[in-house]
Amino acid sequence: MNIEAKIKAGAAPVVTYRDLLQQDSRPAPEIFAPATRDLGTAPISASRYTSPAFFQREVEKMWMRTWQFACRAREIPEPGDTHLYNLLGRQVIIVRQADKSIKAFMNVCRHRGRKLVDHAGCKVRYRCAYHGLTWRIDGTLEENPFAWDFPQLEGSDIPLLPVRCETWAGFVFVNFDPDAAPLLEQMAPMPEHFERWMIDRCYKSAHVAKIARANWKVCAEAFIEGHHVICTHPEYNLFSGYDSTQTDILSDHVTRFLSPVGLTPGPFLDRNIDDLKRVELMLAAGNRAFEKGQQVHLPDGATARSFSAANLRKMLEGVTGYDLRDTCDAEILDGIGYDFFPAFHLWGGFKPKISYRFRPIDHETTFFEVMLFTLAPKDADMPAEAKLRVLDEDQKWAEAPELGVLGPVYDQDYSNMRPMQEGLQSLGEQPIHFTKYLEARCRNLHRMIDEYMTH
Repeated sequence: MNIEAKIKAGAAPVVTYRDLLQQDSRPAPEIFAPATRDLGTAPISASRYTSPAFFQREVEKMWMRTWQFACRAREIPEPGDTHLYNLLGRQVIIVRQADKSIKAFMNVCRHRGRKLVDHAGCKVRYRCAYHGLTWRIDGTLEENPFAWDFPQLEGSDIPLLPVRCETWAGFVFVNFDPDAAPLLEQMAPMPEHFERWMIDRCYKSAHVAKIARANWKVCAEAFIEGHHVICTHPEYNLFSGYDSTQTDILSDHVTRFLSPVGLTPGPFLDRNIDDLKRVELMLAAGNRAFEKGQQVHLPDGATARSFSAANLRKMLEGVTGYDLRDTCDAEILDGIGYDFFPAFHLWGGFKPKISYRFRPIDHETTFFEVMLFTLAPKDADMPAEAKLRVLDEDQKWAEAPELGVLGPVYDQDYSNMRPMQEGLQSLGEQPIHFTKYLEARCRNLHRMIDEYMTH
């Protein structure tokens, strides 16, 4: 029985997201159609999060064979501009070429293996600080001071080692597997969906990171289901429809949730408050549909959802200069969270797009990054990309003002991560259990890990 049938049979206490869209002020695009997949109900072992051996197999079989978001193309605009990307002890040089293309190479001298480039910046060549061998930015060898003493080598024998590098909408991805499927093939249908939300006109307006003392899957799973709101984000309970969230498996590598905002929640939390009170609660919680301190008056016949969407639509039109009158309430207001396996998350819609990246350091430590991508004003120059701010472990996410009202929310999410890791460690080989529908994205994450580990 699918989720819609269960709801109609009284087995689930919610209206479906599809029903909700039919009540909104404007029709939703076809890309919001449900895409369910039955992934079963089997438990998984807690040791998948805690075992060093399991983690090492993930590194070899999965992390070294999947596409990883590395940087923004706008961060390396001119020939020679170089970005250094680190993942699990591998460091990659990503460099803009003279023809404006982008290439990637292992950051390793081909002589004795020293790290070749110590700092990002604009380079005309890469010279090893150990013995002076030098490579051009296209990876070809320019100078070998001891060429006379390498009878076994021609200069063309030791170019920089290439790394697969492909781009989408200003995002630069790398893959250590030369035989991996093309980026756009694996990302489908994300490129088609995000074209509607003008992703190519968005710039990185915030970039904040912090070490999390938890396995990377613990971190990723905190953002691919919506019903943790009930306990983790209680201030959102009375206007977030977490129990009406639509969960979609769009492809093997892409999943999504559509989580509604500004509506009466299901019977677990319905306190019979009216729509004006619901709007006031949204304002008090710092919801991005309203300006801080804004005075609100709910017109006759308006619901909290329709009023909030109309208010945010007007705010976004004023800031960006775009005509958004035909955009549906959902893509203005709701949480539209996509993830691209294994660890790149990007939210859709027209308000600033939240993005997460999770880079494992070891089996119980993760470099957790939050970015915001904001729609640039129409016909204006694109603002500069935000620089990375790394918080100390004792700093709060709320201490990063560029995150705005989201900072305290991430403090709440972060508060679960280390206790999750400690609890999983205590479980040993015992199983943990995912829900069938609301946590289907978690199930798919583990299904795809197994796919890579067995091939």
